Amino acid sequence: MPERDASAGRPVAEDDAIAFAEGAITMWANMLTLMATHLREHGMPRGEVLEMLTMLHDTNEATIRSPHAKASAARHLMAVFKALETT
Repeated sequence: MPERDASAGRPVAEDDAIAFAEGAITMWANMLTLMATHLREHGMPRGEVLEMLTMLHDTNEATIRSPHAKASAARHLMAVFKALETT
């Protein structure tokens, strides 16, 4: 029988997978923020950058299977949009 996390009632391996996915999504969002900011600083129009991010969001919605991961990616992507408001 798999070891369980008493606080969540899920197998520890499942928690590890969730933590890995959340870490990957966070890293992905941070990289996107850096890339988008770099593009803006080097003259790419805001509209083009936002269009690219919108296409990425649409792709995420179509390809990410986990509702939790999909919601997390959407929240992180919204943070990228907000970060770009100041550039």
